[in-house]
Amino acid sequence: MKRLFYIAIPLSILLSCKGKNDGDDQSNANGKQLDQSPVMIQQFKPVINGVWIKKNYIKKLIKSRSPLEAAERAEGITTFYIDTEKITGDSLKVAVNMDNRKDTSVVLRFQPGRNTTTIMLGDDELSYNIKRNDTTLLIYHYNQRKRETTSDKYIKASDKPVGDKLINNMDYAINKGLMAGNYQAADAAGKNFRVSFTEDGKVSGLPGYSTYFIQNMLDDDKDKADLIIFNRGSQGEKVYAFKKEKKSLTLYETTGTGPSLQAGAEKYKLAKK
Repeated sequence: MKRLFYIAIPLSILLSCKGKNDGDDQSNANGKQLDQSPVMIQQFKPVINGVWIKKNYIKKLIKSRSPLEAAERAEGITTFYIDTEKITGDSLKVAVNMDNRKDTSVVLRFQPGRNTTTIMLGDDELSYNIKRNDTTLLIYHYNQRKRETTSDKYIKASDKPVGDKLINNMDYAINKGLMAGNYQAADAAGKNFRVSFTEDGKVSGLPGYSTYFIQNMLDDDKDKADLIIFNRGSQGEKVYAFKKEKKSLTLYETTGTGPSLQAGAEKYKLAKK
């Protein structure tokens, strides 16, 4: 029995290695490249559909209550949308936002990357992890010169995009996690009133303002304050600096110009209801 046992081990290792080599070659006996796309589509399609946002960025922003503190993490792909109904052949075009600034696109190909757990996303690779019914997508970046691989994690924001631009989906996530809700407010003169911020960027109760935008296109080396812009892009646009606490929000007049805007005199004090 012992002799048979020792013989079986090398055989199993040999068969295992052969299987791995055959899989790595991804070719048949005639040397032709095997088409992995049907298998990869079947594996990934039920998992990856929807709008995804960068996890370590939005988590830090909400925890610190400061877009400025999280600015260093808004690099590379911050938001992307995969619509699996648009798969053509073995690929589809994926809308992505870079650095919270630029909407563009990359091609997702349902072919294995450096291993059989990833598929190609532009020059990077995409994979996923499911834990307790909570799905995280991962984008792996391989640096050929350094021979190093780094990765970013993404969490699902919604099944379909909101707004007319992909960046609107990051705005929505920031509004929801940071600002949305009802407040009891007071101005510098002591006048009390109620203010409401919605997840889709609407504000009511603040005299003269109907929309708001949390500035998230920041440079942590240059910008000096967290900023909120009311009536953005209209003639009545107004920029305030803000400080967000767990149950309160303070708006300040701004001083300076461009990226050097700083908090000045207090304008409104709001307590969250």
